[in-house]
Amino acid sequence: MGDVEVTSTKRLLPTGECWCGCDAETAIGSFFLPGHEKAAESAVISVKYGGVPKFLVHHGHGPDGKRPKHEVDRWRAMAERGDESP
Repeated sequence: MGDVEVTSTKRLLPTGECWCGCDAETAIGSFFLPGHEKAAESAVISVKYGGVPKFLVHHGHGPDGKRPKHEVDRWRAMAERGDESP
C-alpha cells in the first residue's frame, strides 16, 4: 500500500489515436480527445480498484491517511522550488 513511483524514463509519445480506446483520431501532440483522459482514468480505476475510494485507500489516502489535496499542494510547491520528487 505504499506510494507508486514512476521508474520509467521512456518518453511517452502520442500515436494519433485516442488512448481511451475509442479509436478516434486525435490532434497532433494529443494523447486524448477532449474529456477522454478522465474517462480513461475512471475506467482503469473502476476496473483495477473498484472505484475511487478504494483506489485512494490502496495508495494510502483517505480519511485515515494522506489527504490528496495536501499531497498535490506539496508536490506543486516542490516543483516550483525545483525539487525533483515529493
